[in-house]
Amino acid sequence: SSYKQDSSPRYNARDGAVVRARIEEAVVILGSGSPSLQSFHNAEQGRYRLLTMPERVDSRPLPEVEIVDMRETGGEEQNEGILGKRLKEAIEDTITKGEQVILFLNRRGFHRSLLCRRCGSRLTCPNCDVALTYHLEENRLTCHYCGYRCPINLKCEKCGNGELRSLGFGIERLEQEIKDLFPTARVARMDTDSTRRKGRAGSILRRFGAGEIDILAGTQMITKGYDFPGVTLVGVIQADQSLSVPDFRAAERTFQLLCQVSGRAGRGARRGRVLIQTFSPEHYAIRCATNHDYKAFFEQEMALRAGLSYPPLSHMACLLLQGNVRETTAEAAEGLRSIMTSMLDAWTDRGREINVMGPVEAPIAKLKGRYRWQLLVRSRNMGLMRHFLVRCEDHWMKRFRRTGIRLSIDIDPYNMV
Repeated sequence: SSYKQDSSPRYNARDGAVVRARIEEAVVILGSGSPSLQSFHNAEQGRYRLLTMPERVDSRPLPEVEIVDMRETGGEEQNEGILGKRLKEAIEDTITKGEQVILFLNRRGFHRSLLCRRCGSRLTCPNCDVALTYHLEENRLTCHYCGYRCPINLKCEKCGNGELRSLGFGIERLEQEIKDLFPTARVARMDTDSTRRKGRAGSILRRFGAGEIDILAGTQMITKGYDFPGVTLVGVIQADQSLSVPDFRAAERTFQLLCQVSGRAGRGARRGRVLIQTFSPEHYAIRCATNHDYKAFFEQEMALRAGLSYPPLSHMACLLLQGNVRETTAEAAEGLRSIMTSMLDAWTDRGREINVMGPVEAPIAKLKGRYRWQLLVRSRNMGLMRHFLVRCEDHWMKRFRRTGIRLSIDIDPYNMV
């Protein structure tokens, strides 16, 4: 996903590299410990040549991975805190031995959201259809999409009540809990907020590499590519969090994240351990990541994709409409659907090869002050789908050009939110 550009001009640098290599008669090496289903499928189909490295350097063993079922412990609901008993004991044992710990939680902020105690309404951003997140260091509520900030002393917009209740937790609260539980440990946090100043990220990594930090807590920033021989324990908090994202790639992303962060443990002479706290221990993405079994995950996920005819077994495009008025944007989305249906009805032979889904409101229905609707187009024939989309865009421009509603088309989308 790092190679996918989600804003205009939209493109995938991986695919661009493959096309460029074909033109130049060059070789492309796509390297990953957890390749995308699309790339692995291409290898299975003979489009790519598959080279595998089944062992770590110097034949070092992969870390031992253990699932901690938070349904049995009760988790935070039973006042146990963010860290379960099993993970607390493992952290204590690790730092006592003079070894290092990485804790991964892919959520910024202190509290995830605030609720009104009287009516239960969630405090949301005025520009986006998302909850405001409380940040302890700034003592402010922040929207992570548009950057809106406001003081904490707000009243509920619906009932005017000023009593608020916090819900959920983020990386800042995890950092605070670690410091409370292990007061003698040297703790650092690495996320977008703590590394905003130039050079801050490099400074944290240098100190961690030099052994000046015992416990590093972080978001997705800490999962990829780092090689710290002193890290023998990795703890994953809320491993199933990414499974709830409304995106057909949610399981794939979860599996990749767990594999990547697990790979930070045991890269030196001592074998590593990974503890994964989850409320969904039976999910195949978590089970396969625990067993370091990419092939098993690939087979299960591909079976689901085949049943839905989803990529990589087909091609997909996301058509996103954004406007200032919800009703007008909804009408334009229906108008675009009508255009597409009429075109497919006229293509008596090839029209059945293209499937149009929607329109529906986007998972985040309002973003940066604009209302959002989506349509998905799916086809096994990329050339036919591209021709169809060009024709759709032409009709759209003639009919809706002066409405102020923007249409963007993303082929092979990686962000469906």
